[in-house]
Amino acid sequence: MNDEYQRLASTCCDNGMLEIVWQDGASSNFHPIWLRDNCRCEICGDPAIGYRNLRLTQLDLDCKPRSIETTSAMLSIVWDDGHRSQYPGSWLRSHAYDEALRAARVFVPRPWDRRFRSNPPGCEYADAVGDDAALLRVLQRVRDHGICFLRNAPAEPGIVEALARRFGFPQESNFGRVQDLRFDPGKRSIANDVKALKPHTDEPYRASPPGLLLFHCIANDQRGAGASLFMDGFELATRLRQHDAEGFAALCRNNQAFRRHFAGDVDLIAEFPVISIDEFGNLCGVRVNDRVAAPLSIPAGQIEVYYRGLRYLLGLAENESLMLRQTLQPGDIAIFDNHRVLHGRSDLTINGQRWLQWVQVERGDFHSSLRIFADRLGIERDANPLLRGAYGSALQT
Repeated sequence: MNDEYQRLASTCCDNGMLEIVWQDGASSNFHPIWLRDNCRCEICGDPAIGYRNLRLTQLDLDCKPRSIETTSAMLSIVWDDGHRSQYPGSWLRSHAYDEALRAARVFVPRPWDRRFRSNPPGCEYADAVGDDAALLRVLQRVRDHGICFLRNAPAEPGIVEALARRFGFPQESNFGRVQDLRFDPGKRSIANDVKALKPHTDEPYRASPPGLLLFHCIANDQRGAGASLFMDGFELATRLRQHDAEGFAALCRNNQAFRRHFAGDVDLIAEFPVISIDEFGNLCGVRVNDRVAAPLSIPAGQIEVYYRGLRYLLGLAENESLMLRQTLQPGDIAIFDNHRVLHGRSDLTINGQRWLQWVQVERGDFHSSLRIFADRLGIERDANPLLRGAYGSALQT
């Protein structure tokens, strides 16, 4: 990063705001109460490490600087109550909240295209489990693209859970901590339906759907039946937005109800938008699974445009040209973001073999591991929040 970007040139107080002019010519305005509330001195404490003595209820909302001193690297303030605060220029620039800088800090992933589908990111399993740098690259690919494949893992049960523990904690649900998707025509299960399984995101009927999914192939039909299908939900949403802006907005604005009922076990209901966007309109999550959609309950004036947008989106989810098709071989592992990537499979052969084990990892743990591995390796890390996920939109479109 250019030193001029985070070095202070001058400061002044104007209309109750403190303006900083940076050496690169840009400027940022700060409210005094924001600066006072974010003092990180030994007395006030640092909430990032869980230590904060300062309470907002103790502060005067109209606090003002008594004096200001500026160097190229540091802003020092003595407040009207005599308290002294110091703010490094790099910290101020990283947390400045003017519109342009807030928008620039937002993580904006790139949708897939034909070139990506023809050559998706991958890594050798041995590298990912034996080298922190290689594992960090895998996690970064999942962050950037929503998916990454590992090759040549042992085709044995338990491998995928151990891998997940390298960067998170496997989550347990009513399905268990490790689930076996094993083709057995004698049992009733979605895994035993020989018909193709339409691409979808998993468990949108939960208030917090699974974050990252890890699918480990232990056995598969060698003739190619039972291929795994993956689709970029962000690519589908982008295509909808380009085709029908009103339909896209309806899927962002209105909640879709989802339900899954297992008698005597669970009765899960959640209402969230099919498409989640941030306050700048960037995509941050999708819930696409019409198989568990409950009756829609939205304003009557939105029904027609909503169904128009949803029908187009679901049509895209059936477009084979937009699918990344991978016939997972024993030892292959797919890691993908369930808040972005849809998954399904092609038809199974009646006598085919298919055994996958899968686990899920919470997205917050995944994002934390991105930063911890970067720290461990001594490389630049991203301290900004990453994709929020499929938890609704930050603004009404």
